[in-house]
Amino acid sequence: MIRTARLTLAGPLAAAAAAVAAGFPAAAGTLPFAITHRIEVTGGSPIAALAFAPDGRQAYAAAGDELRSFDVATGEPGAVVQARGQLVGLATSSEGGGSLYAAVRAPARLLVLSLHPLRIRADDPIRSGAPSALLYELGEHALYVESRSGHSVARLDSGDGKTIGVARLQGDLAQMAGDGRGTLYVANPAGDTIDVIATDKMRFTGAIPTPNCHAPTGLDLDPVGRRLFVACGNGTALVIDTDMGFAFEQLPIQKGAPLRTVFTFHPGGPNGWKGGAFIAGDGPVLDAIRMNAFISYTSAGSMPLSGPATALAVSPAGGQLWIALAPHRADVEILALSAGGGAQ
Repeated sequence: MIRTARLTLAGPLAAAAAAVAAGFPAAAGTLPFAITHRIEVTGGSPIAALAFAPDGRQAYAAAGDELRSFDVATGEPGAVVQARGQLVGLATSSEGGGSLYAAVRAPARLLVLSLHPLRIRADDPIRSGAPSALLYELGEHALYVESRSGHSVARLDSGDGKTIGVARLQGDLAQMAGDGRGTLYVANPAGDTIDVIATDKMRFTGAIPTPNCHAPTGLDLDPVGRRLFVACGNGTALVIDTDMGFAFEQLPIQKGAPLRTVFTFHPGGPNGWKGGAFIAGDGPVLDAIRMNAFISYTSAGSMPLSGPATALAVSPAGGQLWIALAPHRADVEILALSAGGGAQ
């Protein structure tokens, strides 16, 4: 059962007021984004992954062995698809008229679903280990399946699901990010590094150090400026120049692990920020890094959350950021944020 409530707020002060009304304190420097939906998903299974349709009209949530869909404009629930095991990763593409990919942990499977209607059209085995995360790269027409237990990342053809190559890594594996041009980055919290994979032959090519940043888990990339945004458990975020391989910006964030990071250009529309990286984890706080220019980034404030965040996704087309929160009593909660009047 899913209960949805439309919450119409405008600007940073309204977002702060909603936080206080929900029973947790508003943080200083509240983000210029408003809560537009508060969706309660009953059943108790945490949401492991979120994704948006390419056109931004639908959102998808993986909770236990169920794949749930939602209307982005209203937050209302839509179709539900049952999987044969726990879902751990989601990704979407515009290929084949629109496709949704879902990784099942055990038995290790890759599901390929059509979007209209939402139904499974392919179910293929994953042979590189139990999956823990999934990433789609448009520029390469490839899927990357991470297996933390197998210490590996596999490249799969997004058309037929066949394995093209597998990279073996040392240490722990956390969030992945790709540039779509042949390089994949994987956060390694055990080594305090970002491991780099050349995707043509799926080979490890080295590691980028994360100075003063311990236990990096959250990772996303600005593919134009080639900047990596790294969130670390000791309360530090880095902005890394991937061409030079070093961090040129260090900013304060929440402490906690694991953290997840998403980046998007113009999160508040063309007249707002040039770009923004958003970070959430077991803080429970949503932090933001504002892109002023390709060489200038600043801390942009934070928003308190009612519980730890288990998944994070952003849709430039839909103009929303969705955050899945850990079960509170018997319910999982999804917050949808959009730009308020204060986004400049």
